[in-house]
Amino acid sequence: MNSVVEYKNGRPYISIDGKLHYPLAYTTYFEERGEFSDFIKSDYKMFFVNVSFTDLPINNVSAFSPFKTGVFEKSEPDYKEFDGVVGGILAECPDALIFPRINIAMPRKWIADNTDECVSTSSGMREALWSKRFLDDGAKLLEKLVSHIRSSDYSNRIAGYQVCGGTTQEWMHHDMAGSFSEKSFQQFCIWMKEKYGKTHVPVITKNDLFKPGFNETVSRYGEFCCETAAAAVEHFCKTLKSLINNQQIVGAFYGYNAFVNDTLLGLFGLRHIIDSPYIDFFSSPCCYDCNRKLGIDWGDMIAEKSLKIHNKLYFVECDIRTSLTKRMQESRPGWYTGDYFKLVDDEGNKTVWSGPDTLELSISAIRKAFTHQLTKSSGIWWFDMWGGWYHNEKIMLELSEMRNIAETSKANADAYPSADTVVFIDEKAYFNNPRCSDCCNSVNNIRVAMGNTGIPFDLCMTEDAKKVIGKYKAAIFTTPLPSDSGKEAMRLCEKMNIPYFFPEGEKIFISTDELREFLVSKGVHCYNSKNNVIYCGNGFIGIHTSAEGEVEIKLPEKYKVKALLGTSIEEQSTDVISLYMKKHDTALFELL
Repeated sequence: MNSVVEYKNGRPYISIDGKLHYPLAYTTYFEERGEFSDFIKSDYKMFFVNVSFTDLPINNVSAFSPFKTGVFEKSEPDYKEFDGVVGGILAECPDALIFPRINIAMPRKWIADNTDECVSTSSGMREALWSKRFLDDGAKLLEKLVSHIRSSDYSNRIAGYQVCGGTTQEWMHHDMAGSFSEKSFQQFCIWMKEKYGKTHVPVITKNDLFKPGFNETVSRYGEFCCETAAAAVEHFCKTLKSLINNQQIVGAFYGYNAFVNDTLLGLFGLRHIIDSPYIDFFSSPCCYDCNRKLGIDWGDMIAEKSLKIHNKLYFVECDIRTSLTKRMQESRPGWYTGDYFKLVDDEGNKTVWSGPDTLELSISAIRKAFTHQLTKSSGIWWFDMWGGWYHNEKIMLELSEMRNIAETSKANADAYPSADTVVFIDEKAYFNNPRCSDCCNSVNNIRVAMGNTGIPFDLCMTEDAKKVIGKYKAAIFTTPLPSDSGKEAMRLCEKMNIPYFFPEGEKIFISTDELREFLVSKGVHCYNSKNNVIYCGNGFIGIHTSAEGEVEIKLPEKYKVKALLGTSIEEQSTDVISLYMKKHDTALFELL
């Protein structure tokens, strides 16, 4: 197969041998509990299948690994588990489109033989992302695995690949501290000389990394962490692109610059690789704000507008918990000790691992995630993490209808309303923040507050301001200590007379009401002012409610409105959609 990312009428597609496929997929960690059959019956064709070099933990804090088999842990490669899962899918769906999701994590013997290239974690030594030996040897193992896949009898059903690694497979450093060691500091000093011309770098310890306040060397080490992680992502994507003769799309988790605030994790090097010809899509989960409580926006972790500017696909991981979600230990009995992934904490509060109490609210949560990404022109892969989360006839009917909506809409998105507001993500500004300060939380605070203003918004990196600013009525900046690109974006707004909000002084934290008041005063259209979530774009509009009652969605002009999900109001030509909704319900409409 030949596959490329393609946008048509403002909507994302994966073009496979010239045929456009809307990017909707399914995957699970626990294949024995997976709902491949249910999704196949609902006409889903795309499936991500997990495979790993090792069965060592993907999370070094919890020591959790979903992999029963590490391909390269034995004297001979063991591909049976992966081949079996792919074979099972193709037996039911011969025209399935398979995306291997490859965990590039080194096996035990390599770690034992290369301790100086590793970093200590709470569950043992693991490869350091800055290690050239890891990059070289990991690429060789990648070549072995991909060569097997390409020589298999299912090779003609492989449509693309996803490259994973680091903690939770999301390219965070395994120790969550920049793979810090004596050797990493030596590598850092070399990097400082090459990048900043510094020949004398003050010595820092691991303890120094976590001290409150601003330390210039620690800040630069955070930058080093991010560039090395980004470089590792690009290295393996480049290797893979070469192995497959550039015939198929390749993607990776990376760049959570609208959610994560700790530079030591290594996730703020997106600018380093967003232009890379070797990476076609970036992935992250929906944000875990407030433990995914209902009634609020679960925003994007990446500045999605910047991805589209550079013709990249944002393929979002929608790991939406439901009322069917069980404890991990119940889902795979006898396999795991401990209870790290609790559904309820010691105080009796629900954790991020639990789902809504009812099936009705579960469907609303799924619908909310779909509506968000549909209006944002993003792809979706439903991540049924422990399996069984969606094993219900009503849920699958909903997911089937979502697929139908995404695949059949033909309208030109440019003819319909879109966001009037841009929220700028200043990735390099994170390196200016004093550690443990309020500055570190300003981005999340503003993004969460924006989610309930009733005003749709785009997330864009400051470096791309010049390419997009002319289409917006107002801008929101999210960090009180901007980088040079952040300052330049503000100057650009001033030059073009575009009003903007900047968090400074006591206004590092701002409420939903304050943001709404500011934006409305600058001429931005507010669709609903009752602290509900509004999604609008690509010819669709949706609402997710924070309270029960009558709601109004005020459109900027009159449109023909067709109800799609969550309500049965009649098709009508109107500039105000009026309906009664329950608390935490979600409704989706098409504008015609």
